[in-house]
Amino acid sequence: KQVMKAMKFLSMAAICIFGSALLLSGCSESVKSSGVYQPGTYTASAEGYGGDVTVEVKFDSESILSVTILDQNETERVSDRALEEIPERIVEAQTSEVDAITSATVTSDAIKTAVTDCIRQATQE
Repeated sequence: KQVMKAMKFLSMAAICIFGSALLLSGCSESVKSSGVYQPGTYTASAEGYGGDVTVEVKFDSESILSVTILDQNETERVSDRALEEIPERIVEAQTSEVDAITSATVTSDAIKTAVTDCIRQATQE
C-alpha cells in the first residue's frame, strides 16, 4: 500500500514538473519572439508649465532607444536641465519613472507623462 502511494505521488510530481516546464517554455518563447515593445517611433504630448511638451520615443523590440523633445514652450534656464536630463535618465533607466529635476518639476512631469504615453502605444498589441 505504501509503495502504491509513493508511485502515485511520484507520477503526479512528474506530471506537474513536465507540465510546468512545458508551460514556461511556451511563455518564454512567445516573449522572445514578440519582445516587449512594438519597434518604431512614437510621439505624444503632455501639459507642461508653458504649454504642451511633445516627445518622440524610439523603441526596438526590447528597449527604449531614444527620447527626443520635439516641441516645448517652457521657461528658459528654469526648464533647461529637465529638457536635457530627463530624456537621458529615461533611456538609462528604461522607464519613465525617474526622479524629477528640482525647480523644473512641471516640465519633468510633462516629459515623463508623454513618454509614458509612448510606452503605452509601443506595448499595445
